Amino acid sequence: MTQQNQRVNNPSVTLYAFHLRTDMTTEIVENAAHLWENLTQLSDKFSIPELQQLTDKLICYQNGKYHPDGEQGQPTHFLELIPQDNKLSFSQEEQTDSLTLSGSVHPFRLHDVYAADFTIGYKNQEIELNQLHRFNPQGCLLPTHIQASLGQTLLLYTEPLDSVTDYQTLANECVQAFWQTSNQASPRLINKGKLFGSPIFEYEQFPKYDAQNPNELNHILVWLGTHSDTLERADKANRWLINLLNCRRKILFASHQAHQSHNKARQLYNQLENKSPQFEEIKKRDELLIQLESGLINTLPKAFEYSRHLRDIEEQRNTLNANAKNYTELLTEIRSLSKDEFKDDLKFLEVFHTRTCKQYQQQTDLYLNYLKPGHHLFEQMIATTRGIVEIENQKQGQEFQFMIAFVGFTLGISGLSAMTILNPTHWLLQMFEKIQPPLYEIPQFFSAIPEEMANLSFHLMVGGGLAFIISRSILYLLHSAKK
Repeated sequence: MTQQNQRVNNPSVTLYAFHLRTDMTTEIVENAAHLWENLTQLSDKFSIPELQQLTDKLICYQNGKYHPDGEQGQPTHFLELIPQDNKLSFSQEEQTDSLTLSGSVHPFRLHDVYAADFTIGYKNQEIELNQLHRFNPQGCLLPTHIQASLGQTLLLYTEPLDSVTDYQTLANECVQAFWQTSNQASPRLINKGKLFGSPIFEYEQFPKYDAQNPNELNHILVWLGTHSDTLERADKANRWLINLLNCRRKILFASHQAHQSHNKARQLYNQLENKSPQFEEIKKRDELLIQLESGLINTLPKAFEYSRHLRDIEEQRNTLNANAKNYTELLTEIRSLSKDEFKDDLKFLEVFHTRTCKQYQQQTDLYLNYLKPGHHLFEQMIATTRGIVEIENQKQGQEFQFMIAFVGFTLGISGLSAMTILNPTHWLLQMFEKIQPPLYEIPQFFSAIPEEMANLSFHLMVGGGLAFIISRSILYLLHSAKK
């Protein structure tokens, strides 16, 4: 039987979406309410007017506006955001073929994350397999439309009506039918297993690691209900499954954030390395102090930014480790609901922890090992520059101290000289006359200088000479004492 006429029973799709509420500093993120607003827009896609009332029922909304304070004082490990009923249910009869589309929205908060369980389906009704696109008109349930910051997982459930020998082919046809009006390529099969007695297949369209955010990742599980107990066990495991998928999304998000921080830190590190060879050139410049101070001003912000990226990577590593541990514990809880008769195979869930998660943890450790030496290099460069600036400032300070001391001593000694020798010009002339040096005459211009100017010049010369000797001696003694 081909895809065109294959019929399935009780089909449904569940959107598990996860959106960051607070950042690492516990501050509300700018678009915290984005998930709820996008879910209300699905009302037009599925002709479900009840969805327009979603935000009116949330405790984090007040008078039609986002009001996160409404959540205060309540435990947040699994906080129901719709009091009493816990979810918004709806039902809509379709006029084209008399099918009844029903479902619900179950919004809640998981600590720092908003999460939504949005389910629609044709309960206990049959449809042709190629009609599964009704659950995803124009790709409205894909990440590009929901835009949950941490990402999402789709769970497509259906029960084959006829005998099936190749479940994988049937699952592939389900994915193609679901994607056919989305204008996107359908994701590829990456894993398969068995959960609560029914085969399950995992599909993923993984974006390029450097080019796209993991919240754009198309991730879908196709569950073919072949055991009568599957739905009953699935209902019991739903909360654990939601938390497990939340851990998965946070691990992918943390790894991506660590990668982004690593790239930005490397750019800063390269800028620092390019500046290091310029140290010798800077030392030879005349305006040494100005150049060094300018370099210090430019380097300090980059050093702080580098430290922040390093801190962020360490935070993301902690997030990875914590969620990896939680993922394992939740997987154990889900496994506990299995029965021997199911012959379950949960490797499709285990491989994310044993392979993907460990790879991300190792990569994050490599980031830290690579960047930490750069942090020391920033510190050494800043310390060296500060040291040189301090030395230059001390040199300039010593020269200034000498100048102050010289001027002070000059004026002081000149004053004493003026009080001791009242008329130095007359005294010098008398000395020259008494000595009568051979072949030497008093310069004519000397007698032409006004007596007051000559006296002042004499006292300043005496003061300057003695001040130079005294101030140098004092600075030498001070320098020796510091040693």
